[in-house]
Amino acid sequence: MNNCKRADLIVSYTHKVPPKASTSAASQGVLAQSMPMAAMFMKNKFLAWFALLTTVHYSLTAEADQSSPDQSPILKLLLSAVSLAVCYMNLIFPQPTAAPIGKKA
Repeated sequence: MNNCKRADLIVSYTHKVPPKASTSAASQGVLAQSMPMAAMFMKNKFLAWFALLTTVHYSLTAEADQSSPDQSPILKLLLSAVSLAVCYMNLIFPQPTAAPIGKKA
């Protein structure tokens, strides 16, 4: 008969704390900082929404480390909100359409 409760087969659990400085947090910070600018330059609504969502995720998961020279999460959230507003600015201030080259008014 097979006994599964042998004392010599027991392995005790030891918890290992993950390192504080992970590369994923740094790359997420760069993404949260550069995506709003890309969305504003290209006036791409998808990039603007993506920038807002990644910035919100970054601000919720970022640790409050005052010694880091990084921008505050509130400033990054403001920048992504501005990029979203820039992308939807044509709804408030519509641009006049250019006349086709071959036709005269």
